[in-house]
This record gives sequence, C-alpha cells and structure tokens, in this order.
Amino acid sequence: MEVRIISREEVPDEKKDQEEKNRQENLTPWQLANMEYLKQKALENGEPEVEQETSDVPTDTPSTSEPADESIEESEKTVPEPIEPEEEVELEESSNGPKNGSFLDRLPNIRHERNRRLVRRSSILIGLFSIPALLLLYYISPLGKLGGVSVKGNERISAEIIKNELNFTVGDNLWSQYFDRKDHVKNLKKQELQIENAEVSIDGFNHFEVKVKEYPEVAYLESDGKYSPVISNGKIIPIEVEKSNGELPILESFTGSKRILKVLEGYNKLSEEVKQGISQIKYAPTTENKELLEIFMNDGNKVLVSINDLGGKMNYYPQIAKEMNDKQIKGVVDMEAGIYSYPYTENTDEKSTTEESTQNSTDQSGTPVGND
Repeated sequence: MEVRIISREEVPDEKKDQEEKNRQENLTPWQLANMEYLKQKALENGEPEVEQETSDVPTDTPSTSEPADESIEESEKTVPEPIEPEEEVELEESSNGPKNGSFLDRLPNIRHERNRRLVRRSSILIGLFSIPALLLLYYISPLGKLGGVSVKGNERISAEIIKNELNFTVGDNLWSQYFDRKDHVKNLKKQELQIENAEVSIDGFNHFEVKVKEYPEVAYLESDGKYSPVISNGKIIPIEVEKSNGELPILESFTGSKRILKVLEGYNKLSEEVKQGISQIKYAPTTENKELLEIFMNDGNKVLVSINDLGGKMNYYPQIAKEMNDKQIKGVVDMEAGIYSYPYTENTDEKSTTEESTQNSTDQSGTPVGND
C-alpha cells in the first residue's frame, strides 16, 4: 500500500481555517490577550505578523480526517512551551511609561507621596510661626506678669518687711524680675542683717515663693539697760528687745564682731551646767591683758578669765563654787593666771589664807593650779 506524505501547504484552506478556529476557541483569555499584544507589537516595529503557535487542545468532537493525515500533521507541528498564567509578564519600557506596570497605575502612589510631603512641610512652617505667636500672647497676657509674692521660713522678721526689701513689683513682667532675683536677694540681705539667705522660686503660673533662712540668735548685747540680739555670725542687730529669759548669754561692752565670735566660740565649748550658771559676760580689758573678761554668775560669784581660756578653765568652776559655798564665801574666782578665789571684802591676811585654802583643795581634786 502506497503511503503519500502530504505537506502542510497541501492541506486544504478550509481545513486550516477550521483548525485555527478550533485553536482559538480552546485558548484562555490570557492567551488571546497575549496574541493581540504580539500582533500589535509586530505592527509597531514594522515586522511581519507572527502567528503564535499554541498546543493543540483535544476537543470533544472527534476529527473526521484520516488517521494518516492526523499523524502527519502532528509530526509537522511544533509544540510551544506552556505559558504559566500566574507568571508576571515583564513589559518592555517604552518612551511614554515605566518598564514595570503602567504610569497610570503608579499615579495614586505618587499623589499620596506628594500629599504627605506637603503636609509635613506645612506642619513645619505652621510650627515655626506658631511658637513666636504663642510666646507673644503669653508675654502680653496676665500669666506673663507677676501676680503675687509669698514668704516662708521667717521667724523674727515679718513677711511684709521681707517683701518690701525684695522690691518685687506685682503686675510687672514675671521673667525679667525672676532673672534679676539675685540682685533683689542681695538687697534684702544688705538691709536685713538677720537674713542669712533667701531663695526665690516660681509658684504656680505667675507667683513667687521666697524661702528665707535667718541667722540664729546666740546672745544679747546689753547697753544702758537695753538689749540687742547678737546673731551667729557675730553681728549685732541694731534693735531693742526685751531682756533674755536666761537661755542666751548677755554680753556687755563689746563693740567688734570679731571679739564676740571668739567669746561665743569658747562659750559653746562649756558644759550645759556652766552655761546655765552664767548671767552676764563683760569685756573688761586692762593694760596687762587686753582679752580679759568678767563673768558674772547666777550664784553671786564673779570669774576673771581671758577670752582664749574661756572654753577650758571655766569648766572647773562648778568644783570651785561648791567649795566656796561650803565655806559660805561669795567672791572672785581668778582664772587669769592660775585658778584661785577670794571673797569680795577681806584684808590681806584673810585673802592669803583663802588663796592657800583654795589652792590646796584644788590640788587634791586634780584641778590644775598655777600659770598655764
């Protein structure tokens, strides 16, 4: 039996059209769109139209052609590689748009980015102009002016006096007065010697709070029956107060703060028993001793001692006073050179006897006797 091989060109046109129609009916919409794109691309580039070859998809209708013809046609056909529908097709970049995707598809993102940048720049400009405006409004508003001054920590100086000396002006600019607060405090300390320090802080929105620290009173200076307080830095407050209740020593005839500080330094070294027994401390210098003190005791005795020896020798006074009380003697305890005592009224023999008796009793008790 003679077998005739029929080429593709010899297939009747009607059969070819039927096959083409069958192929197109079995193509997916994505394949049809791809064919149209390739045809359009070929026309734009001036190339002859290329027919996309696709794999034959079997149909339900059986072919009426002969088996030999079908085998010849299948041998002549080239099977193209399958195109995955999920694979993203990379489009060539044209002169009018980006390579990946359409420019119109990216337009919403560009608009969003532009709007975001515009909002950010607008916020910066609004902030730059808003800050000076707010500061100006605050400066001219009542919150920018001093509304009042309160004083805390004062005990001996009234709050009104402190406010007047600070010289803050209610209703004037708050911050200009706050930045000059050190000058105000300096003026307060100059006018009020008893003020050790003062701190000014802002209380609330537009009020000042002044915390005052005063020098403690450590003694009273007596002059012509009047008393003035002496503070811990040795300065004498030029005011008149009532007589002390006995808790603080009374000084007499002192003029300089340096000598007062030396006396107070020695006084603070004494025991509480001796402090409570002191009634008054008088500065009584002589030609031989410029630092001599006369200390008047509450028990009626008088002590002579130098300022430098006040903190040491005066601690022996309770023992000497006890011996004098046993003998019912009121007199002078001389600690200027050694330590001995004698009555206020006496002749020379009685004074010598008292000195000898006092020295012997002092030696037995262990109290140092003689010159330092």
